[in-house]
Amino acid sequence: MNLTRAITIGRKRRRQGRLWPMPIRETDLGHIYADVTIRSAVGSKKAWTGRMLVDTGATDTFVPAGVLRKLGIKPVGRRGYEMADGTEHVLPFGVGVIEIHGEITGGSLVFAGEQDEPLLGVTVLESVGFWVDPRGERLIPRPPKLK
Repeated sequence: MNLTRAITIGRKRRRQGRLWPMPIRETDLGHIYADVTIRSAVGSKKAWTGRMLVDTGATDTFVPAGVLRKLGIKPVGRRGYEMADGTEHVLPFGVGVIEIHGEITGGSLVFAGEQDEPLLGVTVLESVGFWVDPRGERLIPRPPKLK
């Protein structure tokens, strides 16, 4: 069944009150961006603010190396990463403060290439308390966890 037919059937069933759970494929989604501010430490005057692509397939957050160096973030180690195109790279990473929609967390920041698009990884999203709303193509606050 093609996508157009599936969407038509889904809309008809929704109008009838019979919901039909259809999986969302990656190809059906747009891109979700978030405005992010990165600092080397809490209260640091040096900060970078920019738009980052939300990448739920990426564990860590990737930022151009020049940006991290200007902020004073130094590499503390190296990790291996498999890129979307299947290539493997060992890249340095540092630790910094990340602010998304007014919420602050700390996290690993990978020193990416200067021409690479900044990517916001899932680890930071989870630690700051946001979920991805694929239908609305936005970030939404996660409800409080029960302890």
